[in-house]
Amino acid sequence: MSSSKATSAAKAGLVVGLAGTGIATAATAAAWHWLARRPLPKQKGTIALDGLEGTVRVRRDRWGVPHIEAGSATDLWFAEGFCHGQDRLWQLDFYRRVVSGRVAEMAGEEGLLIDRLMRTLGIRRTAEREAATLDPELLALLNRFCEGVNAAAADAKALPFEMQLLRLAWKPWRPVDILSLGKLLAFGLSTNWERELLRADMVRALGPELAARLDAAYPAENPVVTQEAWTGDGLAIVEQIDAVRHSIGLAAEASGSNNWAVSGKLSASGNPLIAGDPHLPPSMPGIWYQVGLSLDGRFVRGASLPGMPGVYMGQNNDVCWTFTNVMADVQDLFVEKVDGDRYLFEDEWHPLEIVREEIPVKGRDVPEVLDVRITHHGPLVNDALGADEGEPLALRWQTLDQPTAFKGMFELHEIASGPELVAKLGDHVSPASNLIWADRHGSIGYKLIGRLPLRKGGCPDLPKPGWTGEFEWEGTIPYEELPEKVDPESGFLITANNRIVGDEYPHHITSEWLDGFRAERIEQLLRASSEHDIDGFEAMQSDNLSIPGIEAARRLGRLSPRGQRELSAIERLRSWDGRLDPGTVAGTIYQAFLLRLAREVARAAIGDRDLAERWLDRADNGFTPHVTSPWRWHSHLMNLWEEEDEELIGRPWEGLVLEALSGGLDDLTDRFGPDPEAWRWGHVHEMEFPHPLGEANPLLRKLLNRSLKAGGAQETVSQIAYDPNDPYKAVWAPSWRMVAEPTAPERSRWQMFTGQSGHPASPHYDDLQADWLEGRTQPMAGEGPWRELDLVPTRV
Repeated sequence: MSSSKATSAAKAGLVVGLAGTGIATAATAAAWHWLARRPLPKQKGTIALDGLEGTVRVRRDRWGVPHIEAGSATDLWFAEGFCHGQDRLWQLDFYRRVVSGRVAEMAGEEGLLIDRLMRTLGIRRTAEREAATLDPELLALLNRFCEGVNAAAADAKALPFEMQLLRLAWKPWRPVDILSLGKLLAFGLSTNWERELLRADMVRALGPELAARLDAAYPAENPVVTQEAWTGDGLAIVEQIDAVRHSIGLAAEASGSNNWAVSGKLSASGNPLIAGDPHLPPSMPGIWYQVGLSLDGRFVRGASLPGMPGVYMGQNNDVCWTFTNVMADVQDLFVEKVDGDRYLFEDEWHPLEIVREEIPVKGRDVPEVLDVRITHHGPLVNDALGADEGEPLALRWQTLDQPTAFKGMFELHEIASGPELVAKLGDHVSPASNLIWADRHGSIGYKLIGRLPLRKGGCPDLPKPGWTGEFEWEGTIPYEELPEKVDPESGFLITANNRIVGDEYPHHITSEWLDGFRAERIEQLLRASSEHDIDGFEAMQSDNLSIPGIEAARRLGRLSPRGQRELSAIERLRSWDGRLDPGTVAGTIYQAFLLRLAREVARAAIGDRDLAERWLDRADNGFTPHVTSPWRWHSHLMNLWEEEDEELIGRPWEGLVLEALSGGLDDLTDRFGPDPEAWRWGHVHEMEFPHPLGEANPLLRKLLNRSLKAGGAQETVSQIAYDPNDPYKAVWAPSWRMVAEPTAPERSRWQMFTGQSGHPASPHYDDLQADWLEGRTQPMAGEGPWRELDLVPTRV
């Protein structure tokens, strides 16, 4: 099954069983009120709840953001859980079903693709073990948050629209759900096992030298395992993994983010400034939940994850902080030698741990039975991914080693400085992240946080023999040895998934660095002024200038094609300002040319057309699952074009480049018609925000899904990028934005790409989208009109 078909099947599986609901004929005002408006939470007045120590005030601003003021820490976490439960109960239930491998229970047969993988990974099993051994104080705090979520569910007049439609009941939220959710997020941001499989295919088929030449992420000097480590079909497995990620809204391609900070010497106020925007797949509802928490004169405001306590990114009285993905290598595939129910390790046979999983399937009388086989490296993943050929593969994954919850989650409002924040986050496990912070004392800093494995034997980038003992993990890199920088002489810090250490760094972090175009553009903008302010940072986050686009247009402008159509296209590119704004036609031509050039270079370099097709997308447009990532191939392709090595492609580069331009124009004509006015980037680059039930029928699609006509691409600061296997529809974007000043919190601002509420009948379901598209933000401290709700203890 191809990736796109598998993804469609997985999504379709989520809505099996909807046909009998009658929604298509029940879309009247009365039905809408009954199904969608009744679940809207109470946001004004008073609610009496068991278990509160005192009154908690929840003030919601004009955007539906709760600002919670409590008299005790336990009431504060209870109230945060209550607000999550009021606004995002369906989302919590859906994520819990995904991570527990219970999608088929509501969706039928097609949900098994998700369930088999999740049960094999054992995230829920691991979280259950962790929950049983948590520190009692941490467990009590987690329980307090969960009590708030469950109180909101109990107080609701009706369950969310989606749960009514699917006839689902609510089960209490528990600490194990919080632990599981943290690991699910890490699953969405960890891509190493896919990269290892694809790289193994390349090395085996092309040899290490040509593979390294084509794969920018695998340097030629990197070691290659001498054994023929694995003989299966890596691409087939990767497509299955990719289908699961897309179906749950955590596509691995969306691993990008930006953050940066400047010291006072580069700001108009003389104080530090910070900006951050994590890039994730669009979905309804979005992945973030904005919240403000106040206790004893201390506050913390920012983006929380629905179903998890605390604030993930944001600001307190003294410190601001944001994260980007390190792209850290926290996964290894081990090729195992298995004989029956035992496996070989260091010349001894050991018993496999076998866990029988029974997966309920809607429409079946008996469950699907899955026997998960586990070595000390981790679970064997072949069966779950339909890999019948090739040796058994075990997945070692750092996230399964330790809990993703820690006491510091509940203490971020107390942090008084950047170094104190770094120390507090020392217990953070996963996902590994690039932290940038700025504090009231005038400092800015960077720190890699999270757990990264220490490996024996080198060769982190390919599947390794598991039976030899030569490639084992030996604990994790000590926290104090992870990269860190405070108050650089340059006066600024930037991360945009680019490389963060040089060759002299003694530990392996990853080979999956992204190409650095966004970081380069951010640096250009920071160096252009010594008087940056909040408004300027806000504008930078919406910057759509394409550095490689300008270079490609310059190179094409030197060529003289014969056809009038190609001449006209080059004339457009000569006058193009390099910005991928929604109205540009030249920018669309550049993107189409880029994809076709990548395709032609791969075919020419590999030589064998059948083998080239093995790496190339099956469609007429697009490039490749095989070269690790399309955004990394982008910069590598530009370098190969600049080198113009005719031996690599077997012909002059100018001819190949002109053919790629003609082919790109053919692609645009075939898809959007011959009139270039129909090629405007916002039109061809539309971004859809899918809801898990949005594909059930046209009515649900209209009610639940949203779409925007956006600019930007994978190489722009405003990274609104597309999958080159399905051009040019945008599939990830800045999901949350913050621009902040630690010494003046009242000036700090934020934005999100959906809305605050998960209820489709709420005015806050999508009300942030228009401002997000225009790059406008709103105050972190909130803005009126306000609605006030008092949560009070039940009087006995």
